[in-house]
Amino acid sequence: MADPLLYARAIHFAATMLVAGVVLFAVFVAAPAWRGTAGSGAAIKVRARLAVIAWISLALAAISGTAWLVLTAGAMSDRPTAQVFSDGVLWTVLSQTTFGRDWLARFILACALAATLPALLSPRDHKRPWIEAAAVALAAAFAGALAWSGHAAGGLGGEAVIHPAADVLHLIAAAAWVGALLPLIVLFAAVGTDDASLAIAQTATARFSILGIVSVGTLLATGIVNTFYLAGSLPALVHTDYGRLLLIKIALFLAMVTIAAVNRFRLTPQPVQQASIAASRDALRQLRRNAAIEALAGAIIIVIVAGLGTMAPAIHAAHQHPSYGAVPADAAFVHIHLVEGMADVTIRPGRTGRARATIRLWNEDFGPLEARQVSLTLTAPAAAGNPTPHPAQQGRDGAWQVDGIELSEPGNWTVSVDVALDQTKRLTLTAPIVIEPGP
Repeated sequence: MADPLLYARAIHFAATMLVAGVVLFAVFVAAPAWRGTAGSGAAIKVRARLAVIAWISLALAAISGTAWLVLTAGAMSDRPTAQVFSDGVLWTVLSQTTFGRDWLARFILACALAATLPALLSPRDHKRPWIEAAAVALAAAFAGALAWSGHAAGGLGGEAVIHPAADVLHLIAAAAWVGALLPLIVLFAAVGTDDASLAIAQTATARFSILGIVSVGTLLATGIVNTFYLAGSLPALVHTDYGRLLLIKIALFLAMVTIAAVNRFRLTPQPVQQASIAASRDALRQLRRNAAIEALAGAIIIVIVAGLGTMAPAIHAAHQHPSYGAVPADAAFVHIHLVEGMADVTIRPGRTGRARATIRLWNEDFGPLEARQVSLTLTAPAAAGNPTPHPAQQGRDGAWQVDGIELSEPGNWTVSVDVALDQTKRLTLTAPIVIEPGP
């Protein structure tokens, strides 16, 4: 828990979810509730508080995002954090890695989103439709683009489309539900005893319930897709640290869904149906309490997500075949997964200098994948031109090997395995692999 990258990721995820949640809440929940009552004390108070939350969240997202970038650049270049600003390291990460390009795109989105906030959260009752539409699109893009900073960015083939798409929708739905819980609590806290304030709360509660149902359905569907790609099997969920942490996240999500169901079917109708103002306020008080519990569970989930992003997915550990045991401590290892086949690449030693690569090929059932020819290409972090592929030789145990590989520098290399399955069918598997500095 002392890893500063974990804290930077957790703060950034939370701040991103919150600023996007404020925007989505303001447009889809608060705007209908405030319609015609912009001059009421509750409406003005809530707008002002939402503006404060949005600006603080956006500032925290910028600060934590910068820290995340610097820490990641240090890890990729194997340099101390203070040295990533020299020799063009930071620019190399920004311009030549998926994470860096995603960071730049999200920075532009954050600036554009900031430009819409003053008009969106102003006390005026009438908002121009294009302002609301632009703010929603930018907030959704700012949250959804986080998908390319995590494991979803490493897929190939169909996975390269389906997994990121599911992750984008997952993140937007999380912002619409978890990120909007604090704004909902703020609204409940500002409700007074007058009829206008109570009407605002009643409409907002009903609208948030609809938003929550859509978000939960999206989270459930996309969560299943993400779990399939990141875990792949029940043993991987149960027998790996990644899988067990993912199960805790799922359990917390189900607890939040249970609380949301109580809110939707038991408490939400009461403020509308109760003739007594006191009874309506009591129902709203219970809704505020339950929303606070949901927000706490959501915060824990965000911390878990931040931790999962720093770990190898469970499917990687599960795909290590028992016939050759654990990966040696001094080796660099990557599992590359496609529907058509899989490859386990072990480079030993996994540091600069001369090394040997071992490639094991598997089919979709984790049986040996027969190949006519195999070649390995390793691309250095800052390589120019086209690297030369190395032909592999198959050993008696079925593994393919390449000897005498020269690893010139530490950092985030790219490994590509080209497999000739027969005379017409080929398979190419590509993934990043980390090479450590030499002794």
